[in-house]
Amino acid sequence: MNPAIDVVVINLASEPRRWLAMQAQFAALGLRARRMEAVAGRDLQPHQRAALYSEALNRRQYHQPLCPGEIGCYASHLALWRALVDSPAECMAVFEDDMAPAADLPVVLRALAHLPGCWDMVKLIGRARSEKLAAARPFASGRQLVRYRRVPSLTGAYVVHRRGAQKLLSRRLPFGRPVDVDLRHWWECDLDLFGVWPYPVQAAPAAHRSTIEDRQRVPRDAASRWRRLVQQAGYSLHNWQARQRPPAASDDGSPPPRPAAGGRSDWAQGPVR
Repeated sequence: MNPAIDVVVINLASEPRRWLAMQAQFAALGLRARRMEAVAGRDLQPHQRAALYSEALNRRQYHQPLCPGEIGCYASHLALWRALVDSPAECMAVFEDDMAPAADLPVVLRALAHLPGCWDMVKLIGRARSEKLAAARPFASGRQLVRYRRVPSLTGAYVVHRRGAQKLLSRRLPFGRPVDVDLRHWWECDLDLFGVWPYPVQAAPAAHRSTIEDRQRVPRDAASRWRRLVQQAGYSLHNWQARQRPPAASDDGSPPPRPAAGGRSDWAQGPVR
């Protein structure tokens, strides 16, 4: 049985085998997924690229220019956020086409479809090693709903609420960083972001050859390496400052408020229904 949530896979027209593989995985779990054609960054016309990607913003925010694959990847996620806002749905599960879902993903998605309170996004994939968590509470299928100290990268699988999509669309056009880096800067959009831990989605073997998010680079020069170090230090400072803000009050059973740095919120004691 499908959860009350739209399941969408981003897939390039040039990669039909990836879509068929994802479709088969979801079908085996009893989930019906639909395909959204990914934006091929290299095929964008100059005016289309300029409407999405700001080179001036990139120079201020990031240590090197984005490659066509990164621009296309971000544009693909933006298109899905816009589609969600334009639809009557409350939330959407977004997957890139090189993911491997766990057997209990339908249980997790059903729980997220009924998650109360004001939340914007829940990540379903992240780093394989232990994340830096601020707080956690029991969720579904033995997993936990977590709040991060530092939001991990990767945008291969997540659930976005229409509220979060609206925030992102209002603040991320044009963009200057890769989409996963922008999501890590959650405070810039006041994004209420969580994760399901351990993650119910992992990267598939095909993920070693990225198509949507091609990040092959020329070697970084000294100036680029220095900018990266400065930006990493700035990220750590701004992330810490944002986490010092007093948490907003929430009704019982809602997602957790943002805990003070190093602290543990009382929501971590009870299960999410």
